[in-house]
Amino acid sequence: MMSTAQNLSLLLAPALAADCPAGAGAAGSSAGKGRHAIGSFEDGTALALALDGLTFFATTTVLLFLTVPSPLGNATGEHVHHSLRTDVRSGFNFIWHRPPLLWLLAAFAFANLNATPAIILQPLLLKSTLAADLASRGFSYESALALLGTADGVGGVAAGIIVSVWGGLKRHRIRGVLVPMILGGLATVALGLSSSLYLSALTLLVFSFMGPFLHARAQTIWQTQTPHEMQGRVFAVRRPIGEGTLPVASGLSGVLGGAFGAVIAGCGAVQVLFCLVQLFNQSLLRVEDRAWLDELAAGQDGSHTAT
Repeated sequence: MMSTAQNLSLLLAPALAADCPAGAGAAGSSAGKGRHAIGSFEDGTALALALDGLTFFATTTVLLFLTVPSPLGNATGEHVHHSLRTDVRSGFNFIWHRPPLLWLLAAFAFANLNATPAIILQPLLLKSTLAADLASRGFSYESALALLGTADGVGGVAAGIIVSVWGGLKRHRIRGVLVPMILGGLATVALGLSSSLYLSALTLLVFSFMGPFLHARAQTIWQTQTPHEMQGRVFAVRRPIGEGTLPVASGLSGVLGGAFGAVIAGCGAVQVLFCLVQLFNQSLLRVEDRAWLDELAAGQDGSHTAT
């Protein structure tokens, strides 16, 4: 459901963003000086960013009215308060002492590293390898970018609905993470090699279609392997580590982006190879065995105590 909600915005947002330049220009020409707020924007970029800021403010305000329950901190039902530093260390140690969870986290960090160029370099693809196809089909740059964004959203929404109705795998969930990662990597390779706008849109649809499947399975693994009272601390550590490669990948995309398609295809190929290797990683494949994970953690805790 979360993936469906996140991708729903991609169905309309790209088209609305593509219309912002025309909307700002029309408002500016038809409105008298100072009579319309929209007319004060000289181009659609400023208008789109202003609307972005407004929607972020509105959604943030909603959080002020939500009540998030906190699980009991110990067996007596008392909430135990710790410092932020202690909570972060506790969450990090929980993952570190369970190598299969560390492998799962590394897989997502690596996937984010390889997927980012496909997102960052899309506008440049339209101006380079896809430019001839855009011209032959009569697409403007804005409408073509909107098409890619909408295809991305359609894939995510469709997969989100399927996962919500089906419920997903009940066993071998880790394979339900790695196989979609492989298929997403293959779609990324196709995107990098494509010179057709419609084929590029199809590859993005396939890429985003894989997202809800792998995220749902991974989230289920984390929730079932982490005690309720530890989930806040563990997930707070897991998120920045898993997504910490995003700014690194964004920077590398700018440095290596001279050959846009080659960079995207290369990252997709590396992703496929990495996930194929992980299908034979026995430590990662046992990530759903909670008793074994607890034994690993107890063994590491015991060795530290003995030391």
